[in-house]
Amino acid sequence: MTKNGIMNFDIQDQFGILSIDNGSQNKIDNANFIDLDVLKKWIQDNNFKGLIITGKGRHFSAGANFDNIVNLKNNIDELKSALEKGHEILSFIEQLDIPTVAAISGICFGGGLEIALSCHFRVCGENGILAFPESTIGIMPGLGGTVKLPKIVGRSKALEIILSGGSINAEEAKGIGLVDIICEKKKELEVSLDFLKKLTENKPIEIINSIIKSINYSMTNDLSSSLKYELDLFSKRVEKL
Repeated sequence: MTKNGIMNFDIQDQFGILSIDNGSQNKIDNANFIDLDVLKKWIQDNNFKGLIITGKGRHFSAGANFDNIVNLKNNIDELKSALEKGHEILSFIEQLDIPTVAAISGICFGGGLEIALSCHFRVCGENGILAFPESTIGIMPGLGGTVKLPKIVGRSKALEIILSGGSINAEEAKGIGLVDIICEKKKELEVSLDFLKKLTENKPIEIINSIIKSINYSMTNDLSSSLKYELDLFSKRVEKL
């Protein structure tokens, strides 16, 4: 296992595991929480069939370190720069052409939830608690929460969650589509690994990559160009049969 920033890098079978490791609550001290070049090289060098992001210990992450945000209130350019780098990190994760899972235990708040939203799937322990509490302390989500949450749970539910600042449990989160699988507490990583193994078993990495590339492309492009992109990928796969 190696570490970069607040993230531990680990490998199990053909899957990469990133663990947030920063104290008992795994706070996100800086939006630029991992060296993106290091992350890209690690994933490229290992040819993973999937990636899991989790938290070390009891909690996934309690979110941003509020004191660090306050300390930058007189240097908004520096704050914006850090957030833009954070956006780049999460966008890279979101656009990976391998399946990604957030294995959530305990608290998953604010910036931690924004990291979880960058994954394709969310596996949550039965004790999981999710929230965007920023509005209760006079700010708002800054790493894509107001953009990504509505796409998953719908506009009205996203407004309710973000404006209220209140927390929801694992069952509530699954009911609105924010969580895909609920499991026993302390089993989040194990269940996530089993899920990825079943999803990708007996499938060449090239097939996995092509399917996810096509779906990712369709999320940000019009129907016509998305169908053309799918056709191109399909044709390339047939040529290699």
